[in-house]
Amino acid sequence: MLKKEFARMIEELDYDVEPVYVKNGGDNMYYDTLNSEQQISFLIKPIIEVLQEAGGQLERSEIRDRISEKDEHIAEFEQKLYTSIKTGNQYKKFDFKFNFALKELSYVGFLVYEKYKPLVTLTAKGSALDLDNFDVKTEVREKAAIYWEEKASKNKNKDKIVNVEDELEDDIKSNEDDILDDVKVKLQSAIANMTPKKFEQFSRALLTKMGVQFTDKGIKASNDGGIDGYGYHMDDDDFRTTRVVIQCKRYNTAPVSEPDINQFLGAMNKFQADYGVFITNSRFTNAARIAAREGTPITLIDGNDLIRLIIKYELFITPITTYVLDEFYNEE
Repeated sequence: MLKKEFARMIEELDYDVEPVYVKNGGDNMYYDTLNSEQQISFLIKPIIEVLQEAGGQLERSEIRDRISEKDEHIAEFEQKLYTSIKTGNQYKKFDFKFNFALKELSYVGFLVYEKYKPLVTLTAKGSALDLDNFDVKTEVREKAAIYWEEKASKNKNKDKIVNVEDELEDDIKSNEDDILDDVKVKLQSAIANMTPKKFEQFSRALLTKMGVQFTDKGIKASNDGGIDGYGYHMDDDDFRTTRVVIQCKRYNTAPVSEPDINQFLGAMNKFQADYGVFITNSRFTNAARIAAREGTPITLIDGNDLIRLIIKYELFITPITTYVLDEFYNEE
């Protein structure tokens, strides 16, 4: 039953979709106009492209960041939270599609990685790919469909009617997902629900952990001049103290745009800052990233960077030790 259902699903798949890199995302969520298979197909070529550009090896988080910077449709999809109809819990649909794409690229021999390890490496076959003449459908999706069919045929409950997509999703999640994904989604949701004032306090707490010292005067400055405070950072190597100006934007849908950066640059000049830090729980448009590289240096911290820094500095979170079973326990 499962195998027949899988075969029917394969026949109905529409793989044909190519990434069209855009400079500025529109109001509509482009990824929601694609079907499930197209969402996976859309990610495959950018994944290979950024790995080739990086010399063949990146961590998963770096791949996510770089493909998001290339295409704002991907950036928007990567940030979006969905609510499960079954459980009511929030999750990132992107996580499943991204891991699914990596799994298929691994199956066809274009890249390799170890389970629960962050590093992804292009094979010689993947490094030699000519992306200008690369067809995602024939060179990846159709070949990988054989793998999924084999997985389906091995299901022990063949007489039980199951949802094939759920079956495959469970396989991906149990083997490939970053074990921190659930925590990251909860953090993203919690930050999105903060008031703007609390988000400012939270951002200052993070930068304090990172070595920035805020004074009462610096915090009060948030009421004047379009900044959310300033502080000082002492370089441990040369004892040089620099003035740091910060701006915080808690956006739940819209990205930080170029005008936001330009306004911040003006405020930085007013306060004679050595550099600035712009923090958002959302993302930055490509134009905003370009603007941040001009003039006084600005460090951009988007939603993904923010969560990584929270985990790194253990800001308002409690680490615990957990274990996962090796394949030995599942082998017959």
